[in-house]
Amino acid sequence: MKVTVHLRGPLEKYGPGPGFFDLEAEEPCSIREILSQLGVPASAVAFVSVDGTKRGPDYHRLKGGERVVVYPQVAGG
Repeated sequence: MKVTVHLRGPLEKYGPGPGFFDLEAEEPCSIREILSQLGVPASAVAFVSVDGTKRGPDYHRLKGGERVVVYPQVAGG
């Protein structure tokens, strides 16, 4: 199955570059499995949205064709 992924900010280093890219994965899989496939540490992720809706990395199963955006942890104040 194919999903479209966007790794935001400092997470871009785990993908092919800035912006959206297509990723092939086994069907069905969790968001956590996608992040693991890309080598993104769970501690670096603040949250993930699938087709514009915030989703939990372990509970939402991807079916293919979704648009996944991964947001990094940020610090500051």
